[in-house]
Amino acid sequence: MALLLDEDYEILESSGLEYEEEESKRYLILKNFPLKDGLYVHDGDPLTEVEVLVEIPPNYNTQGNNMFWTHPVLKRADGKAIPRASDVNGTDPRHYDGKEYCRWSRHWNKPKSWKPKEDNIQKIIDRITWALTKPDTNQ
Repeated sequence: MALLLDEDYEILESSGLEYEEEESKRYLILKNFPLKDGLYVHDGDPLTEVEVLVEIPPNYNTQGNNMFWTHPVLKRADGKAIPRASDVNGTDPRHYDGKEYCRWSRHWNKPKSWKPKEDNIQKIIDRITWALTKPDTNQ
């Protein structure tokens, strides 16, 4: 059974993002999510893209997401901490395909920003883009 609606798959196909699904765990993995140049490093090397894991709720699309997970763990190039983001072996990781994905907790419900049965995967992509572009935001 598909995790998303047909329109969501069309959006993903047109976005250029590579993706895969783990239906039993309700994971959507965005394989080549772009990062802002110069903002993140992993093991000292600059990162230009990251894998993002999103749990798609069973009642999608009546509610959105509050968290996502990244692999590899992201560190700021300037050394600043990222609020509400966990490290390797940190809080509430997800494991998929032999990789550990580290949690980013972001809450977009003040005011409630998900429009049930109207919003779609584009809103989730936009939320992730916003969070990864503005890592200092502590929501």
